[in-house]
Amino acid sequence: MPVLSLLFLAAIAAGGPGAALAAEQPSLVLTASPTEITSGASTTLTVSGAPAGALVTLSRRLAGDTDFKLVGSTRADAAGTAAWTRTPPRSGVFRVESAGDDVHEAASAEVSVGVRPRIVLTAVAPKPLVQGRYVRYTVQVRPRHPGAPVWLARRTADGWEPFKRFRLNGESRRTVRVAAAKPGQLVVRAEMAADADHLAWHSRLWRVKVFSKRNPYGVPSRYPHLILVDLSQYKLYYHERGNVVRVFKCVLGRPGLPTPRGRFRIYAKDPRMSGPYGPHRMRYLGLFAIHGTNEPWLLDRFPRNYSHGCTRLSNADIVWLYKRVPVGTPVWNVP
Repeated sequence: MPVLSLLFLAAIAAGGPGAALAAEQPSLVLTASPTEITSGASTTLTVSGAPAGALVTLSRRLAGDTDFKLVGSTRADAAGTAAWTRTPPRSGVFRVESAGDDVHEAASAEVSVGVRPRIVLTAVAPKPLVQGRYVRYTVQVRPRHPGAPVWLARRTADGWEPFKRFRLNGESRRTVRVAAAKPGQLVVRAEMAADADHLAWHSRLWRVKVFSKRNPYGVPSRYPHLILVDLSQYKLYYHERGNVVRVFKCVLGRPGLPTPRGRFRIYAKDPRMSGPYGPHRMRYLGLFAIHGTNEPWLLDRFPRNYSHGCTRLSNADIVWLYKRVPVGTPVWNVP
């Protein structure tokens, strides 16, 4: 009998029949997808490793909070998973917890979610944008950050280079004017540094081409002569090898007979004209032509839509241009 007693006690010590069951530790894992969001967007929080059917609670502690706040609860499915979709207003930490029972110990898991501010950049620039002319940039940030520092940065071969710093007003908005820098592609974004509530972030990119003062329309240098008429400005730009040599005021077609848009070539030059044509005429599309005028006072008005579709210059200007432009010279009429 004493031997049997010793064997029974040994079996208990070894975890055999009659041994007390230890509680199992759940392997809770909490993930967020995505872990970084823009203000107003949502993230999906998924817990795995919970006991099947167990009650799982979700709490959060946002930046600036001292304690966790309950924001949801559900029961894990048969696979031990549960999910929530949440839209946090600022960065913070989410925590899931499952209560213990006779079989499982209590467990918890956490994940951090970063919230970026929503930064909107808009820009208004003259077309074409010539070096030295001004661009009006407007930055709007949500949620509101009155007084927060913001800056404009341009993309360079070495990365992003800040070129204008300012602070947002009480409406979390600001408009600034900045002169366009050197010619070439200009790519700009608005940026904010991280603060206690939000991650560092930036706006979408704004792109524009900046033209040289000597070639505001980007005319290729392969053209020895080129005439460009800006229909919105009522100006004729005479180019040689991509550079603007002279700029002339011009009269364009009336509303019912507009000056045609497009690219053409001078196919005929008429050296002896008179009356409404002035001294010379250069035809580029049917009867559409560049010529002088017998109504020079119209050149001092704006807008100047008075012709039958032709481009009229002062008689002095057509005499100067006629001598320099051969047949075959391109004519670009741009909006």
